[in-house]
Amino acid sequence: MAIPIIANPAANSTRAIAEIERIKNLSPVPVLHLTDGIGSAKLIAQKLAAERHPIIVAAGGDGTVNEVINGLAQYRLENPHESSYAILGILPVGTMNVMACEMGLPARQLEANWEIIHSGNSCVIDLWQANDYFFAQLAGVGFDAEIVQQTTWEMKKRYGPLSYAISAAQVLTQEAIMLSVEIENRPPMYGPIVLIGNGKHYGGPVPVFRDASNTDGLLDVLIFHGRGPLEVMQLLQAIATNDYTECGDVDYLQVPSLRVSSSVPVPFQLDGELGASTPVEFKLAPFRLRVVCSGAQ
Repeated sequence: MAIPIIANPAANSTRAIAEIERIKNLSPVPVLHLTDGIGSAKLIAQKLAAERHPIIVAAGGDGTVNEVINGLAQYRLENPHESSYAILGILPVGTMNVMACEMGLPARQLEANWEIIHSGNSCVIDLWQANDYFFAQLAGVGFDAEIVQQTTWEMKKRYGPLSYAISAAQVLTQEAIMLSVEIENRPPMYGPIVLIGNGKHYGGPVPVFRDASNTDGLLDVLIFHGRGPLEVMQLLQAIATNDYTECGDVDYLQVPSLRVSSSVPVPFQLDGELGASTPVEFKLAPFRLRVVCSGAQ
């Protein structure tokens, strides 16, 4: 059975079209399914899962991967008694490819990744829920979700990853809304930024969540007490030195679940894809996710 690949022809426009042509020329030849809008990849993934494909591949960035994950997870929810489920494969050809980096996959090397997919090597990782949405790598409430919200497709097409930095500069000039973070057996904690990691990487190859493991049943959480230049500089220094202990305005926690709320709705993002708004509860999904990974992962 040929391996199906779900790809987004709109992502990065001309470059995406070129990548799709390369995908068509892969060997063994895949079956290509092109998305036609938001939510399309999820629906295609559900359909392919129902057809019992052993591997279903997401070709794109983290947004495409997240949609496919949600499609696979939705199928599992609706079919809990099946004995086996599709493995997620990734061809990292998007603007951001954080999960592929976490799984040890070489960025933008289609042929090398296609060989890994055919190698049969896979890993089982934790899958998480944010209300009714699923995510596997990272999440954020407030600042970074606002960046995702304000980074248009046209900006990503023109500036690539730099588009997120441009949006970040804009968001920093806007008024921050305080978030309330509720964790069992702890008093509430407050801050305008909450970053959440299931893996070490966030926004690129830099390991922001130094202690994270995607198999330990815990989320690594950074809570910022402010979001001004001082807090940003503290975070950058902490990342560079691999030490958050000196960050007086940043808390680093590992927790099995948490709830984030606010006085007015604040957006949250999952795997770089805009979700909905607060309040949001983060918890383990009722099952785990099997993903193609490199042998070195």
